[in-house]
Amino acid sequence: MLNIPSQSFPAPSSQQRVSPSGQSGRNKVALKPGHSLMDWIRFAKCGKDLTGLRGRLIEVTQDELQKHNKRDDCWTCIRGMVYNVTPYMDYHPGGEEELMKAAGIDGTDLFDQ
Repeated sequence: MLNIPSQSFPAPSSQQRVSPSGQSGRNKVALKPGHSLMDWIRFAKCGKDLTGLRGRLIEVTQDELQKHNKRDDCWTCIRGMVYNVTPYMDYHPGGEEELMKAAGIDGTDLFDQ
């Protein structure tokens, strides 16, 4: 027999609670078949160069970052590190639209949200 506490679980203010409308407030999109988190992990570990830089590290100026603001060439900066997010577009749970909000700019604040 389970001992269920009289107060509700999870707490009414908990982020674990499902909202009445069934929406969590997060903007998730339906991903194409073969584009789940596990598919991304497999793809990222396949050995293919996802940076587009053939393993080189480069200094990226703000002017250079701003040039990479298109769907097929998308870089963003998070906490001072620049990432080529182009290969991740189809795998992002928020979809292309969410990633494009940080295209070519510092996306740290958006990432933290």
